[in-house]
Amino acid sequence: MGIDHNTNSAMEGDLEESFVGKNYDFYIGKWDKIEDKKKKTSWNWAAFFLGPFWFGYRKMYIPVLFFAAAYLIIDLFLFLLHYQYTEESYFFSPVDRALGLPVSIILGLLGNYIYLKHTNKYIDKSNLLQMNAEQKMLWLKKKGGTSWLGVLLTFFIFIGYGILSSLLFPTNVDKILFVKDGSFYEYPTTTIGDQFDYFFDELEWEYLSSDSPYDIVRFTGVGERDGYDVNLAIDFILTDDSFEIYSAKMNNEEMSEEEINSLIEVIFAEEDIEPIL
Repeated sequence: MGIDHNTNSAMEGDLEESFVGKNYDFYIGKWDKIEDKKKKTSWNWAAFFLGPFWFGYRKMYIPVLFFAAAYLIIDLFLFLLHYQYTEESYFFSPVDRALGLPVSIILGLLGNYIYLKHTNKYIDKSNLLQMNAEQKMLWLKKKGGTSWLGVLLTFFIFIGYGILSSLLFPTNVDKILFVKDGSFYEYPTTTIGDQFDYFFDELEWEYLSSDSPYDIVRFTGVGERDGYDVNLAIDFILTDDSFEIYSAKMNNEEMSEEEINSLIEVIFAEEDIEPIL
């Protein structure tokens, strides 16, 4: 069914305008061109820049849920591939950035067509209802139009996606932050990440998942000893609710447990001392 914009009656136009509301002239112009040229593409800057939030604003919640589900599937795929995030790219990984522009372009091109199909669906529904013309317009006005509540709902849908993804597919960054935000029993008021940031240069944190049945987070950094730079590597082994130092190397030489304990004492000494190993 749907509306033929070349031959639609005045009543059909009124129903359509009742549903669209704000910026109806813009959309009717785009839709006429879509149907005249028998193609699905035209340009919508709002869909390009705002993506799912534009759909929420126009009360198209099925596409919003589709986007959230698609991102969840991508997260599952990356999880199965053991994709290594960085702390800097935790929320906007190279994969997200690579997909971002193509997806935005597709939405910009197809947004008006998707909205046309959405509008036609509700007008078709209104024509099946036992209502007069005025009642149909009131019903369509309620179902359509714009909604800032829809934008807020879209925001919470993606918050829910983020929470669900983090619970189902923990990443290497989650495990790194578990160590960095933690502390040793002997120094409960200082996080490991803050103190290591103070003490070392050229810091790197890495999650090791291969060749081990355990979760291991490796820290590497450069410190100073007797006026010389030394390279330090510390492996933390993780359990469900705690972690401990598994091994440590200084300039690629294995350190004893006593040397490791002495090193930690120096690192977590008063913060106004010079960082010397």
